[in-house]
Amino acid sequence: MKKIKLFCGILLGLVFLSSCSSSDDSDIIIGKWRAIEKYESNQQIDLPTCLPHIYTEYKADNTVSGGKIISDNFPEECNLLDFDGSVVWKNLGNSMYRIGHINDQGTTYKIYKEGVNLVEESSNGITKIVYEPN
Repeated sequence: MKKIKLFCGILLGLVFLSSCSSSDDSDIIIGKWRAIEKYESNQQIDLPTCLPHIYTEYKADNTVSGGKIISDNFPEECNLLDFDGSVVWKNLGNSMYRIGHINDQGTTYKIYKEGVNLVEESSNGITKIVYEPN
């Protein structure tokens, strides 16, 4: 009976520890995202021309990449976009993230989920961009 209690105690402890893991693999921003809406002071405004035609990918290794989403209505001026591979992200806790080039201070954003969408708010709370999974 003591062995069963000990086994159950160890099993419960392992379940508890694994559920409290802070692994970046489960961070909410990991994935490919495409901008669908932009707000200034809670008023919806038009997205910049190229923003709906690119995706941003936050990777589990804390790097950020992106690419073009080619479609029939892909704007010609967006062909000049170049995606720099030296951008990184860091979860600062409490929904705050720092995103910027390696060895740069970067910019801090509040990032959270609304349903399946990802919301990125500027640190002053004025600008908000909503992304859908891509």
